[in-house]
Amino acid sequence: MKKKLTILAVIAILAVASLATLAYLTDSTDTVTNTFTVGDLDIELTETYTQNSKIYPGATIDKTPVVTVLANSEPSFLYVMVDNQLSPHGVLNILPANWVSIGVNGTKTIYRYNSIVPLSASNQVFTVFSTVSFSGSLTNAQLATLQGKNIVIKAYAHQQIGVLQVDADIAARTHFGVTP
Repeated sequence: MKKKLTILAVIAILAVASLATLAYLTDSTDTVTNTFTVGDLDIELTETYTQNSKIYPGATIDKTPVVTVLANSEPSFLYVMVDNQLSPHGVLNILPANWVSIGVNGTKTIYRYNSIVPLSASNQVFTVFSTVSFSGSLTNAQLATLQGKNIVIKAYAHQQIGVLQVDADIAARTHFGVTP
């Protein structure tokens, strides 16, 4: 038994000694950490308007809905849905140079801003329209049909990077429930 233990001890000593004499070339790198941030897209819809403004023949009512794309929002396509329940008698002064109609369903129209809203360190403000005008020849019967009607506005923004305009338009129409 002593002989076996001695042989095992010699083998163990030789194994340790042989490993200790081996040398390898090695190298390592510093750690590289990839940090990602999430894009953000923030909009607000505000309005300057006097509630319960009176409608009468020839009236022009100041009503200014404004969409603000907040600072540091990603580049985007910007949309508004205008439900003009006063139409055809209440005419909005939406500038076609600024807003392009991409879908109509009854009194609801979806407009896309005419260009991509770029990334900006500052808030970007987009006026939708500023007045609602009524013909001077409105009759009492026509005025009666406008009682209780409203103009409802909603805004929507869709990221631009990696998205075709046609796909963003479809998403906006779907969002607002308006077909082309």
